Amino acid sequence: MSWMEDMISDYRSWLQKEPTILRDSSTGWSVVPTPFVGLFNDLMEIFVKENGDDILLSDDGATLWNAESAGFDEDKPENKALLNLVLARYDVTLNDENHIIKRIRKEHFNQGKYGLSMAMLAINDMASKGGSIFQRNVKFQMLSQEVNALPQIQIRGRSGIDFTFDYIVSRPKVEYIIQSVSNLDMSVLASFVFGIEDVSDFRRLASEKDVKGIIIVNDIDKAVNKDYLRALTSRNMEYVLWSSRNESPIWRTICSA
Repeated sequence: MSWMEDMISDYRSWLQKEPTILRDSSTGWSVVPTPFVGLFNDLMEIFVKENGDDILLSDDGATLWNAESAGFDEDKPENKALLNLVLARYDVTLNDENHIIKRIRKEHFNQGKYGLSMAMLAINDMASKGGSIFQRNVKFQMLSQEVNALPQIQIRGRSGIDFTFDYIVSRPKVEYIIQSVSNLDMSVLASFVFGIEDVSDFRRLASEKDVKGIIIVNDIDKAVNKDYLRALTSRNMEYVLWSSRNESPIWRTICSA
């Protein structure tokens, strides 16, 4: 699938591109476009400001503003807990103006871009229709099935980026790296596929097992683009459609003792 190759190539080039920062003299901030699409089909942007040997990255408040416009209530205790988990997962913070912030050393600029953009995508996913409920349902099912899974796993890839995934489940011959998403779009697909392919070599060496990426998709609240599912299988990855998970062989494998 040529569109898939182009998408992964664009993401790789963006993620590994060294910073070229042209400072706005009036504010000190510069804008870095991302290859990702936001909640309202606009390209997400990262705002960058140099501060000595450090770089400050921000979403300028757009992520939570858009999420709230889509109906996400961050003051609900369950939503607040999920939001705090995303912030901790990607090592970012919220300031008093609800801007997502990440401060890094200049030499870690690529890691910073990844962390902030993934936090923005994760919040978008929570704010999509049924997103926060879906995330809680997946966690509940994993716990109720007593799946022996390590949550919020971070793995370094060959690019030098530390990627974060929802779960890793180890079986005698295979490790399953799992991500759950409420809205499978091209941005989420690109980041997941690139991350799995980037970490697979390291995990095979470390575990001496095969590595399989699995994405769990909410198909109850929104139809899933079948081209995206075919793209996953073409890259030797698996998916679980939430509405039919109990009939899914890969879901039964995950849940097996």
